Amino acid sequence: MKARTLKIFGNIKHDKLLHFFYGSIISFVSVLIFGVYGLWITVIIAAVKEIIWDYLMKKGSPELLDFIFTIIPAGMLLILY
Repeated sequence: MKARTLKIFGNIKHDKLLHFFYGSIISFVSVLIFGVYGLWITVIIAAVKEIIWDYLMKKGSPELLDFIFTIIPAGMLLILY
């Protein structure tokens, strides 16, 4: 079981882990300030980053998985809230 879990989570790309990390920080701070409504801030920031920064400004490649990995911590906090 442990080896299987490590195999699954060990294959997550560094970029996706960074999205998860920064999504965690954004979610935590926005929930502290705005309560449960702060979770929408995480969704908005993730969407704006993918649409404006990556797609329109061509600073990166827009990916749905980047967006998802950024908002996963918001969903986790919503479950705990």
